[in-house]
Amino acid sequence: MMFEKKKIVAVDDSGIILKMLTKVLGEKYDLHAFSGGKRALQFLKDRTPDLIILDIDMPEINGYEMLKMIKEREHLQNIPVIFLTSNSDKSHVTKAVAGGAKDYVVKPIDEEILLEKVHMALEEAGDGETISWNNL
Repeated sequence: MMFEKKKIVAVDDSGIILKMLTKVLGEKYDLHAFSGGKRALQFLKDRTPDLIILDIDMPEINGYEMLKMIKEREHLQNIPVIFLTSNSDKSHVTKAVAGGAKDYVVKPIDEEILLEKVHMALEEAGDGETISWNNL
């Protein structure tokens, strides 16, 4: 039996980070990477990924604003979100979790830790009802 790869949307304004995410996650997961929040939100308008990875400090829409917009969309409310940021300040971690983020990964990224956090978030999201990626 062939298993469908889990869908991940990653948003980061750094091309280097997006390339690294593609290298680390691209083989195991169906990764869709975006350099800005507006394009990612447009993509998410009619699609439901299994996980969303967000940078906090981005020019057009920061990660907190984007998380709020994601949580306002019914089909995305229960999708786990992992923040990926260079800011390790405790107030940012608290704000992220209070806003509904599942986890928080600090740059520079440790690939093993990132893979483990992604795996854990997907496991905890469970094998509940799945919505077809293409037929929304």
